[in-house]
Amino acid sequence: GLLKPDFVFFGEPIPQKTLSDSIMAAKNADLFILIGTTGEIMPASSIPYIAKENGAKFIEINIEPSKYTYTIVDILLKGKASDVMLKLENLLEL
Repeated sequence: GLLKPDFVFFGEPIPQKTLSDSIMAAKNADLFILIGTTGEIMPASSIPYIAKENGAKFIEINIEPSKYTYTIVDILLKGKASDVMLKLENLLEL
């Protein structure tokens, strides 16, 4: 049989339950961390705006600015995600 990993490939639709659950989580988020996205793929790219409209603070970890960087991001941590996350882990002493 065919094996498929548990993620959505480019061009595939997001399963409706997953999208609904994501929107609900965004509405209830206090903090939203964007990691390595351009923010160009719909409908997922609308979810951060839902979180911001409901009061979430934003941290973006990215090499290059995204469509969110200068609009909804509160803190930009510029760099490779693996490097930035390791530094955060060390700072938080996890």
